[in-house]
Amino acid sequence: MKYFAVIAIIVLFYSCDHGLAPPPAVEPGFGGTIYFAKGTWPPQDSLVNVWLFASQVYPLDSVKIFSGLLSNPPTIYIYPALDGNLPFFVDSVSYSFKVPPATYRYIGVLQRFRDEINVRSIRVVGVYSTTDNPPLPIPISVGDFQFVPGININVSFHKLPPQPF
Repeated sequence: MKYFAVIAIIVLFYSCDHGLAPPPAVEPGFGGTIYFAKGTWPPQDSLVNVWLFASQVYPLDSVKIFSGLLSNPPTIYIYPALDGNLPFFVDSVSYSFKVPPATYRYIGVLQRFRDEINVRSIRVVGVYSTTDNPPLPIPISVGDFQFVPGININVSFHKLPPQPF
């Protein structure tokens, strides 16, 4: 009877899983690579900032840009930050963009080419989009504890996508 009890305890011990274990430690977001077309970078004096953005709203208009950035919670997120930059004069850059779980309808790269920040000083230079003509933005959904890989964006400063504002 002792052997039966020991065997039963061993079987029970090995048959149990982790039960109410905490969820995996994955921060929600997405990542990929931004590819810059060779020979298309503008002169240094027209590169104030280059950012990656993710917007829950599309199409954007000039009013929605700043309200989306400044609302609480925001509906437009900037990477790496408003006071940061993606590297200049590179062929490509890999990124990992942490964002709250949501559907992001418009993802792309912004160039700020003047010192003042307004809609006349920024332009979209690349979009995560279809290959249609004109290209259409591809939305992505980021769930709780989900990181979406493979969000690659092509940028050509000489061939801009349609501007939303």
